[in-house]
Amino acid sequence: MLASDEDGGTLEALKFSLATDIVELLVLTTDAAFLQTLRAAVGGTRRLWHVLSADKMSDLLVAGEVGIVVLDAPALHEAAGVFVRQIKRQFPDLVVVAAGHRDHENSLAGLISAGLVYRFIHKPMSPGRAKLFAEAAIRKYEQQRRRAAEAPQRRRASPSTRWLVAAALAALVGAVAWMAQRSGGDDAAFSPVGEPAKPTPAQLPSADANARTGLTEINERLLARAENALLEERLDEAAAALETARKSGVEGSRIAFLTAQLAKSREQAKSAKALAQPRAQARAEPKTEVEPKAKAEPKTEIEPKAEAEPKAKAAPKTEQDPTPLLSLATERMADGSLLEPDRDSARKQVDVDAWGQLLKNANERLLQDRLIEPANDNAKYFYLTLKQIDPGNAALSSVLQDLGTRLAGKARGALILGQYDAAKSWLDEAGAIGFTSAEVSSAQHDLESALAKQNFMTNLAPANQLTLLKSVQPVYPSRAAGKKLEGWVDVEFTVSEAGKVQDIAVRATSVPGVFEDAAVKAVSQWRYRPIVRDAGAVPVRTQIRIRFTLS
Repeated sequence: MLASDEDGGTLEALKFSLATDIVELLVLTTDAAFLQTLRAAVGGTRRLWHVLSADKMSDLLVAGEVGIVVLDAPALHEAAGVFVRQIKRQFPDLVVVAAGHRDHENSLAGLISAGLVYRFIHKPMSPGRAKLFAEAAIRKYEQQRRRAAEAPQRRRASPSTRWLVAAALAALVGAVAWMAQRSGGDDAAFSPVGEPAKPTPAQLPSADANARTGLTEINERLLARAENALLEERLDEAAAALETARKSGVEGSRIAFLTAQLAKSREQAKSAKALAQPRAQARAEPKTEVEPKAKAEPKTEIEPKAEAEPKAKAAPKTEQDPTPLLSLATERMADGSLLEPDRDSARKQVDVDAWGQLLKNANERLLQDRLIEPANDNAKYFYLTLKQIDPGNAALSSVLQDLGTRLAGKARGALILGQYDAAKSWLDEAGAIGFTSAEVSSAQHDLESALAKQNFMTNLAPANQLTLLKSVQPVYPSRAAGKKLEGWVDVEFTVSEAGKVQDIAVRATSVPGVFEDAAVKAVSQWRYRPIVRDAGAVPVRTQIRIRFTLS
């Protein structure tokens, strides 16, 4: 019987867990290292269940409301594709993530392209990649739950609608496969199906919501393919998927983020290549040291015989045999190096487009007042991302000025409301992007003054440490005396540098509304000896209880 790896428990523990919690992830694997990596990636905020074989999954799938299943293909006794089709037929809302090696991925290629398998993890995997895969699967599951809760039940698509969605799917899949082949990718997840014209969401009938929904799912798979390729560092394949998604009308922060990540990965690859070249040259350098053999040139004295025909020797060599040059050209054509300028210009254009999209997103979020939230989709995020990959962009200064001014305004508003923690947070955000201005400095000064006053008002000096020079007894309220009421009042006040009592506040009383006024009037006339610190008088805050008793 199954038991939670976290609880390590019995059947009773399992029943209790299934009755009270939603099981988030179910992992089928016999690979202890793989399981441990996944567990670390998921963390303690998600429940993870582990089974060793397929026949042990039924209880959790039926009763546990499992949303995500991770299948380690080597642990399945039957074909992985058959098993995936079976569980997706019974539980169509499951997010299935498969794991294994290249041959397992090839066997599941059709299911990956059809969306039945959401992600494929190549083993072994690092903790960082495991975390990215886990977070992507959790996001997918949560999106499905939100759609199910918010969207009305869609009617079944008509035969013409299904035909239209199928045609769009075939067109986009064919385009991705063709572009992947051009970029040299060997992933078999998409197979060429020709190049028919692919409709975009704008070209579909506006009333046909099912067709648009189908294309949205297709575009989601394109972005997932690009994300997978980036994780696996297949940059050309990622670029092909992003280009196809862009041509099909995909827009928004996610494609901008993936495009920016692609540009960043390419920059890192170029930097690594540039660092590797000097090392390769350094390793090849010792071969030039053999030249001392050629330094002994006694034969150069014989050159007078050859001086008469230097041109005759040079000419035959330049026209003698074109085979080496043809061979070099053939090699460059074969490996595509003759196309490098075109590739570089195309990649530069992709980078420019990505930077422009980041700038556009930053300005849009500013207009929407989404300065720092939500995560990875706010003005600060897009500004810092653009600054990291294109620090010389001329538009950065205007975005910085606008964003910083808005953050300073938020801090000032929080100060007016007395929300000092919020004000500090806004000012910290302004500092994080490197923004400085007179308004920021003023808000920072006012915040420090307010915090100092707050600290002064809350740190009370014991009353017995103060020397009272003059005291006035409070007048006993006649109403209280007539009713023979007794009681007390706790008053808090400041002793100024001159020893006067200021800023009196009533903190508590035994009989509300009876003794407070009398206590405040009496204490306001008291005088204390000033408190001296560091050769100067300083104000202090204290508290005292005034008692009212009948003689």
